[in-house]
Amino acid sequence: MPISPPSPPAGKRGLVCAHLVRGIESGRWPVGALLPTEAVLCAELHVSRHTVRAALADMQAMGLVAGHQGVGTRVLRRRPESTPSHSLQTISELALYARNTTVRVLDVKDISLDEPTAEWIGTGTGATWCLARTLRTAAEQEAPIVLSSVWVPLVSKGAIDASSQSGLPVFIEVQRLQGRMVSEVLQVIGISIATREQATLLRCKTREPLLRIQRWYYDSQRTLLEVTDSLHPQDRFQYAVTLRHVSGAGITQSPSNQE
Repeated sequence: MPISPPSPPAGKRGLVCAHLVRGIESGRWPVGALLPTEAVLCAELHVSRHTVRAALADMQAMGLVAGHQGVGTRVLRRRPESTPSHSLQTISELALYARNTTVRVLDVKDISLDEPTAEWIGTGTGATWCLARTLRTAAEQEAPIVLSSVWVPLVSKGAIDASSQSGLPVFIEVQRLQGRMVSEVLQVIGISIATREQATLLRCKTREPLLRIQRWYYDSQRTLLEVTDSLHPQDRFQYAVTLRHVSGAGITQSPSNQE
């Protein structure tokens, strides 16, 4: 079943998004062109910078544009992709990943970490952590886009239930619960092969290659707040990296997630 792009949001953000989408479709801003700056859009549309940024994030989620720090927002295509996409360049934008999706908690259990698991997480053997398995599905779709194993210290177990109620990523609820902000996320990308159980949950084929994304969430004191291990079917998620040259600093990269 083809995956439809996310629906435009409501409110001022939705109006800004609709205005920009119409401009792209009409050719006012052709493919490859830069959209007006945030300041120009704020003045033209009489909205705040926050509203403009949110609208641009929604357009990135449609695969219409891509933001590049120090350059601007460039038009990628005239119409939304059949597969929803999301650009990820900052920690705060991880929260946008949950937009237009629903999450279902499959199970939750407390686990005393054995040595291999503790070493992978990066904590002490014998520590008790809470493990939740979740399925996240895009709006108006039937097949899940990701199966995640979410690990948090036992003290943050309440964030799991809060996430299932709010639909927000667990790390947002951990921040609220603990009063500590995530300041750094280590991300490791790899490939996994779907087991029979994973294939059943994700509605894909057994032994199908899956995109595996592992993330470690730290606060400013380098305290580990959460670890996630997520599996994405290959036809429902893509990961792209843009490399750019920065004078005096060599090559840097700007990642973007595409569901």
